[in-house]
Amino acid sequence: MSDSFMHYHQSALDNQMEDNAIQDLQDAGIYPDPDNDAVLENLYEQVKDEFPDAPDTVIEYTVQKKFEELPEPGDYDD
Repeated sequence: MSDSFMHYHQSALDNQMEDNAIQDLQDAGIYPDPDNDAVLENLYEQVKDEFPDAPDTVIEYTVQKKFEELPEPGDYDD
């Protein structure tokens, strides 16, 4: 009986365990949620330093493109 239970419910159990582990890390401050505003501000400063004479519209467009190219959390290859 346990084999059929595990067959049908193992992925749900794995997902729940993963969610619990992530929540524990977030609660401990080890794995914080990404703050998109901080990321955008950092990208803006980098682009502004790289192209100091560029108009704001060009900087904003470049920042948005760089932001869209960033990997999603957890999509990093080791």
